[in-house]
Amino acid sequence: MVLKSVPIDSMNVIVFAIRGSHSFQDWAINMNRSPTAPEGFLDDVGNLCHAGFLSVARQMIKPVAARLRQLLEESPSRTAFSLLISGHSAGGAVASLLFAHMLSETVSSDLTNLRDAFKRVHCITFGSPPVSILPLTKPSNPRYDKWLFFSFINEGDPVPRCEGAYIRSLLELCMSPTPPTGEDLDDRTPLKNRLLGGKERRQSKSAAGKEKRETEPVVWNTPPGTLTPAGRLILLRESKQGDVEACLLSCEDLRLVIFGDPLMHVMDLYARRIETLATDVVTTRAFRR
Repeated sequence: MVLKSVPIDSMNVIVFAIRGSHSFQDWAINMNRSPTAPEGFLDDVGNLCHAGFLSVARQMIKPVAARLRQLLEESPSRTAFSLLISGHSAGGAVASLLFAHMLSETVSSDLTNLRDAFKRVHCITFGSPPVSILPLTKPSNPRYDKWLFFSFINEGDPVPRCEGAYIRSLLELCMSPTPPTGEDLDDRTPLKNRLLGGKERRQSKSAAGKEKRETEPVVWNTPPGTLTPAGRLILLRESKQGDVEACLLSCEDLRLVIFGDPLMHVMDLYARRIETLATDVVTTRAFRR
C-alpha cells in the first residue's frame, strides 16, 4: 500500500489517498481470502470482512493517525477542515474500512480519537472490491448526514464483483463458445445477464404469421456473492448520446450483472468521468439519476 496525504488549504480539506493494486491479474491471485471478524475494529463483529483488506487497515491505523496529528499541529486552523479518505481498487477497500472504523461508536483507537478533530469526514472510492458480508454504511446519527460515503463503479469494471468464485466463473464464461441468441433479445441482455435459472421465457412474434413463440434467454448463472462493496454505490457509464451518466446502484443490482472488462478499472477513466460530471454540475447541465 502507498499512502499520500495532501492538505489543500485553499479548499479547507485534507485528502488522504490510498493506492492499491495496479492490474486485474493481481485480483485473480489475491481473492482467496476468508472473511474474518472485525473484532476491535468495527462495531458489528458479526459483519465478517475480507481478511487481507482488514489486516492492512488495522496496520494503517497508527501511521494514518500520526500523519493527521502532524498536519493538525502544523496548522491548528485545519481543525475546521474536512477530511477526505479516498482510494482506488484495493486502496478503496482499505479506505472504506478505515472510514467505517473512524465512525465506530464502540471501539477506540488513535484514529477514532481524531474523528471530532475535523468538521466532516468523507470517504469516496473508485473501483473498490467487496469488503464485508453486510454493506458498510454510515451510522444513522444525524450528525453524519452531510458526511459522504460514495463508491463509484464503472459499468463493466470486474473488480467491484471480484471474488474467487466469480473470477473462476468469469474465466469459464470467456472460454465458453458463444451461444445462439433469440431475435427478441435486445443488446443489453448479455450485459444484464439476469439470473433466470432457465425459468423465465420471453415471447416474441414471428415475422410471417405474427404467431407468438417462446425464446429461451441466454443465461449464465454466476455464483452468489459473499461480500459486498462499501458505501453508497454509484454506477458510471456512457449514455447513447456519449454523455456520462451517474446512477444509484444497489448491491442486489450489482449481483445480477457480469462485469468483465479490465479496461473499465483504470483510474484514468474514473478521473475523466468524474471530471466530466463535476463540470456538468457546475455548468448546470442535467445530472441524471
